[in-house]
Formats: sequence, structure tokens, C-alpha cells
Amino acid sequence: MKFGKTFESHLTPEWREQYIHYAELKAMIYEALENAPRQKTLALEYYQKFSIEFFAVLKEELRRVNDFFEHKLAEARRKHATFKVKLMYLVRETGGTVSDIPTLPPLEDQPKTARHLERAYSEFYFSLVLLNNYQHLNVNGFHKICKKYDKYINSTSGRLWLTTYVEPATISRERAIHTMLSEVENLFTHFVTNGNRTKAMAKLRVPPLGQPTSPIHIFSTGVVLGLLIVSVFICIVSYLFMLDRPEFLLSFKQMFRCSLLLMFYWFSVVINVYVWQSVGINHVLIFELNPRNQIQPIKMLALASLFAYICTMSMIIFLHHNEFGIEDPLFIPIIGLCLPLVYLLNPMPIFNHPARMWILRTFGRIVAAPLFPVTFMDFWLCDQMNSMILCLVEYYLVTRFYFRYYKDGVSSSEPTSSLVVTVLRCLPPWWRLAQCMKRYWDGDPPTAYITNAFTYASTIVTVIIPFIYAKISSPDDNAMMNPLIWGYIISCIICSISCASWDLRMDFGLFRIWSGEHIFLREHLLYPKWFYYFAIVADIVIRFIWVIELNLMYFNLMTKFNCLSIISVSEIVRRFIWNFLRLENEHLYNCGHFRATRDIYISTLNSREDMVVEYLLDQSRDVRGAEYRQRDSSI
Repeated sequence: MKFGKTFESHLTPEWREQYIHYAELKAMIYEALENAPRQKTLALEYYQKFSIEFFAVLKEELRRVNDFFEHKLAEARRKHATFKVKLMYLVRETGGTVSDIPTLPPLEDQPKTARHLERAYSEFYFSLVLLNNYQHLNVNGFHKICKKYDKYINSTSGRLWLTTYVEPATISRERAIHTMLSEVENLFTHFVTNGNRTKAMAKLRVPPLGQPTSPIHIFSTGVVLGLLIVSVFICIVSYLFMLDRPEFLLSFKQMFRCSLLLMFYWFSVVINVYVWQSVGINHVLIFELNPRNQIQPIKMLALASLFAYICTMSMIIFLHHNEFGIEDPLFIPIIGLCLPLVYLLNPMPIFNHPARMWILRTFGRIVAAPLFPVTFMDFWLCDQMNSMILCLVEYYLVTRFYFRYYKDGVSSSEPTSSLVVTVLRCLPPWWRLAQCMKRYWDGDPPTAYITNAFTYASTIVTVIIPFIYAKISSPDDNAMMNPLIWGYIISCIICSISCASWDLRMDFGLFRIWSGEHIFLREHLLYPKWFYYFAIVADIVIRFIWVIELNLMYFNLMTKFNCLSIISVSEIVRRFIWNFLRLENEHLYNCGHFRATRDIYISTLNSREDMVVEYLLDQSRDVRGAEYRQRDSSI
């Protein structure tokens, strides 16, 4: 692989602007070759001017890259010293000792837990690996571009410039990062894993950058996906041949609607993750996942395909239950409904156990929203649940149906206007409202989160009004003469406007520029420009799709069941588009703050701890100064 491709595939996306602009420098050399005059005298003068210009740009590149590296290196040294101090007091609590750190009186403020410090150390190790990768990529970039300059310009100035400027620079000193990596490995091995280096490195290891996908995973995913395509085709053909049995097909749609929506949503998330990786959005950091055990998109696709295949096979068996000798087909949909729950709640350490437990912990934080600080993953998952409300309701309705059916033989389902259904539809927006109030309480921008809380409060109002209307009205009443209907319409208009405005302005970060090439968008774009305009139109249209639903139902052009199905599919599509732009906006925020690793809080340093940190940093400076003086004297 050429260095340019290796460079692009291995760089840290959040630090992209701080790397050497290798492609631009290479293009600069090629442009100089194309524009060079053919006459030797003029060409010599031309290359002399280009050399001055090129190395001035290269020197500025080195200054920028070196300054960023020195800043991150100093930050890493202070964090390393801080963790050493925290580890010292943690070891002291257990009766141990830490060498080369002076004895201090006990502290009032101890680290939270050994497990917390272990997570912080492993994340710090990951940040050192990223910084080490940044160092090597940039140093190699300067060497490659100077070598290319000498080759095409037929000069030795590139080699001389490397010796004069790059080799003495801080970024060329490899021992700085290697020493810290070695110290972290030794401390982690000795104090966290009780001397077991194999166990320590298993916890600290970082997957290789640009690691290719296993051929076994690709093959197995292709097999399952192929089976799914065949089963979907058979299912569609079978459905079309049974159009003369409308009552049976209605039961089919009622029993399998939830499974179909889950399949559709799952595949949309797989596409989201694949596109995020393709455009360089670090979703692992944004969701604060552990980069050591993340799930690759190909594995997510395999899981989604397997679930969809099992569901479509159960649909085929349901449609052809007579041919399979099944007298009562109504138990078959249980497979598609129970399978996701069994997979998610399985306590055994198999089938992506860390990811499943992470989702369950996040869900627990969502339910107890006012009691815990709100992270990005908390409100992102809750927003997904707001788009999947119908699935939540369907789980309840189907469970209720089976309870009645097997107890009393009643095959009718509960109406969607029941109190329980209304409460279930209010839960996701209520959780988001509680999260907004918690963020307001924790000191985030007050106006923004109060406004967001209002949008979810208006969503709850649009759920409660139809429930009240269904309880106090009769089928013979003229709906448009009831003031509740007009209250519902007004609340829906307010809700749609506020939600669409928040989506476009705050979640997507659009409408920052009001003129020029990126009108109505923003300065930095990762997707094609047309996609943003499409997303703006799609978000507004789907937010107001209730207008179409209201007209279809008022003029009896479509049943309520079909209207809800269309609304749910549209909302999943809107959330699918929303995921692209919301993660992009968060990624650009991380890029602006050069945040490439998770922030794991240990505890605040008090004055005595701060003194020890300064002592360790002074020792480190003395050691480095002695090494540099020894190296200079040897030179």
C-alpha cells in the first residue's frame, strides 16, 4: 500500500487538521514539475524560487505538527504523574508500597475504586498509542515528502532539511512515548494484575489500526444474507398468492408488524455504522465504547441478517401452516418477538456480552434519568426509543393478546387507545424530558435544554389529547366540532415546529451559513452537499406527516392500522437520516477540541497530591535534560 493511503487510513480523525498536509505538499511538487520552463537557465531560477517557497511551507508544517505533539506530550506526562499518585494511595490502602515516589501523609480524598482507576489507565494507554501513531505518521510523512522532493527536483536539499530541522525536533524523539508506554505497562502489570503481564497486556492492548475484516466473518455474513434474500422473496410471493384471504393477512400483519419494524431499524443502524466508519466519524469515541472490544459493521450485519432470516422463516411457516401440518399458527410470531429479548438479556458471556451489558446499563440510566449525569449515549438511545414507540406498544399488545388467547380463547387485541398504551407512548418522551431537565440542573446551557424539554413535553400532550378524546366522544360525533381535536392539531403544529427546528439547528448544526456555496448549511461537511438539503426537506416533511395521517383517517381513505404502520416506517427513515448528521455534528465538536479518547474522571487533585505531581514532573524534566545533554555531547 502506498504511503498516502496508509497515512489516510491510520490517522486519528479528531486530529486530522494537526497532521502534516501530505497530499497538498505532494500536489505542490507535481504542480511545480508541470509548470517548470523547459529552458535550463529559466528552469534553474524557477526551481530556486520554488525551493524557497516549498521549504517555507514545510517549515510551517513542522512547527504546527511539533507544537501539537509537544502540547499532547506535556498533557500525557501530567496525566501519567497524576495516575501514579492515585495509584500510590490506592496501593497504600491495600498495604503495598510504590517505589520511587516519596512517602506522604494519608489523603482526605481517595480514588473511587480500583476498577475505575484500571479503566482510566487502560484509556490513558490507548491515548499514548494514538500519540505514538501520530508521531510515526508525521515523521514518516516528512521523510517521504523530502525524499519525493529530492527525487523529482533532482536535489539533495530535502535530505539536508530533514537533518537540520526534523531530526532535532521533539517529534523525532521516540523515547518520550516509548518510556511512558513501558512505565504504564509495568505499573499496570505489577499493581493491577498482580504481576500477570499476559493478563495486563490483554486489557491494555489496542486493535491494530486498519485491521482487515476476517474472511470467515465475510463468508458467514454472505451466506446468511443470501438465505435472507431468498426467504424474503418467498415470503413476498406467498403473501401475494393469499390476497384473497384478507382476514388471515390482517392477522399476519398484526402479529408480525413489530418484527418487521425491528428488522428495518436494525439494518438501518448497520448502514449508519458502516457510513460513519467510511467518512471517518469516530462513533466508538462518541458512544464512549471500549475500542478493544467494539463490534465491526460486518458482525452487526451478520446478526441483523440472522435475526431477519429467522423472522422471515417464521412468516413463511405462518403463511403455509397448513402445509407444515400446524393447526394453530398464532404461536409462531412469538419466535420473532422473543428472539431479540433472549439475545439481549442472555447473562452468559457469549454473543457480544460486553456490548449487550453496555446497552442494558444505558437503558437503566435512561429509566433513572434524573438521578444520573446524562451522556451522549443516554440521550441518543432514548431518541432511538422515541422513534420505536410503536414496537414498544406492539410488544405489550401482543403479550396481552397471547395472555387472553391462551387463557380465555379470545383472539381480539386490546384497542390502541387504552390507558396502558397511552402510558407506554408517553414513557420515551418523558425520559428525554427528564434528561433535558437533568442537564439543565447540572449546569449545561439553560435556554437550550429548557427548549428541548418543551419539545418533549409537547410530544406528551399530543399523546394524551387523543386518549381523552377517545374516552369522552362517541363514533357518531363530528370530530371537527370537538374542541379537543383542534387542541390536538394546535399541539401537533407546535410540537412539529419545535422538534424540526431543534433537529436542524441543534442536532444537525445546520443554518450556520446564510450565503455563499454552503448556504443554509455549515462550514465543514463530511457528506455530499445534496444530502444535507435532502435531510432538511425529509426531516420537515416527516415531522408533519401527521397531517396526511389525519386526512386519510378523517375521510376513511385508510385504516388506523395502516396509517400507524406508514408513520412508524417514516419515523425510522427520519431517525436513519438523523443518525448520520447527529453523529457528524458530535464528531466535528470532538475535532474542534482535539478529543480522541474517553474522559474518565478519577477524583480532583488536592494541594498535597498536586505537590507530588509537580515533584514527579520535575524529576522527569531533570532526567530528560540529562539525556539531551548526553546526546548533544556525543554528537
